[in-house]
Amino acid sequence: MRRTTSPGIVLRRWPYSENSQVLRVLTPKFGAVSILAKGVNRLKSGQIGIYDTWALVEIKFGGKEGAEMFNLYSGKLLDRMSGLAGGTRRLVAAGILAELAELGSPPGQPSPRLFLWLHRWLEHLAEGAPVDALLCAAVLEGLEELGLQPDLEIPAGTPKGATLWFSPASGGLLVPQDGHRPDQHARRISLEDLALLQRMRATPEIALDADCGNPEHCLTILGEFLHYHLERPPKAWQLLHRQDVAPVPGP
Repeated sequence: MRRTTSPGIVLRRWPYSENSQVLRVLTPKFGAVSILAKGVNRLKSGQIGIYDTWALVEIKFGGKEGAEMFNLYSGKLLDRMSGLAGGTRRLVAAGILAELAELGSPPGQPSPRLFLWLHRWLEHLAEGAPVDALLCAAVLEGLEELGLQPDLEIPAGTPKGATLWFSPASGGLLVPQDGHRPDQHARRISLEDLALLQRMRATPEIALDADCGNPEHCLTILGEFLHYHLERPPKAWQLLHRQDVAPVPGP
């Protein structure tokens, strides 16, 4: 690959040597790529602090065609997304979204839609949007990009007042004829939760409103759907249920 300049979002980074790092960066044209950033930890490099996780950057990189790792030549910080540090749960949500974006953006595959999707929702997170509601809307939209949209439509002929179940194995809503729990794993879903998910699918931006509804149960349902259908579900999802990242009052 010739030297190329591209916007990118730093998904992950890890040490390579005392003064160097490896960056995992999502780009619109080349998908998620690994880049060796030699010497960026040196004080004289002028690069310290540019490649923070989830930062929006502009990078110049290149290397041999088909290489597993490219070389970084220079970079510029565009947006540090510093608002993500406003709480542990906010950081966990950013990690979940980054994992989903990386899953759908293999190296060498243009991924402009997932790049824009991740950038947009990270910006909203950094600006202080309600975490749980935003995560529901972002995951619904991300699943559609991955071709894994859950079925949220009530089956035709469903009797009024029937109990609705959400089954990850069946891809969405079920209404058993006898009214009992389905044989496969399923979770009861209220009409209120269903309506909230449907609204978020139609208009994701409603998740930015602190009064959009109570997304707690919706988040549980979407998490189970992700873990069933993805070959590599987001590791960060488990952190949502730990006591140290419990929801706090306010956005």
